[in-house]
Amino acid sequence: MKKIYFLNIFVFAFILIASVVTLSPVNAYAAVGWTPRTSAGQHYSLVSITSSSDGTKLAAVDNNGFIYTSTDSGATWTQQTNAGRRSWSSITSSSDGTKLAAVVSSNGYIYTSIDSGATWTQQTSAGQRTWQSITSSSDGTKLAAVDNNNGYIYTYWNDLPRAKDLSITTGSNI
Repeated sequence: MKKIYFLNIFVFAFILIASVVTLSPVNAYAAVGWTPRTSAGQHYSLVSITSSSDGTKLAAVDNNGFIYTSTDSGATWTQQTNAGRRSWSSITSSSDGTKLAAVVSSNGYIYTSIDSGATWTQQTSAGQRTWQSITSSSDGTKLAAVDNNNGYIYTYWNDLPRAKDLSITTGSNI
């Protein structure tokens, strides 16, 4: 009885492993819980992605292109051309996904959106810098960004919907 039981487990394990090994790359991701979302096309320069707290609103930046947004957990994507084609390096989101902030590397600016990425505002008072990364508080009113060139962290505490321009507080060199 024990030999048959172990034989059945062995056969089941062999079939399971053999089926995973022969899956296509798309199905292989799905077998472990990951699903490729191909509706935005394939972009080899995507460098950063952010999400609302419930995962329905996503935004991604292309280091050699545009910002992409999704309102259905990544099933479909919209190219947001309002902020232009830039060398985006990072993007962040408020917990509800309505307030976004993105940074441009290579002498670029910080851009903000208060409508889930449909429109963007260039924040010139932050200056043109080599922005590497940006993060946001859950309500989107507090931002922190890293300048890769001088090693400073810059912070912004305000309510973005009323902000026309960012005022920057320079932190210490880390």
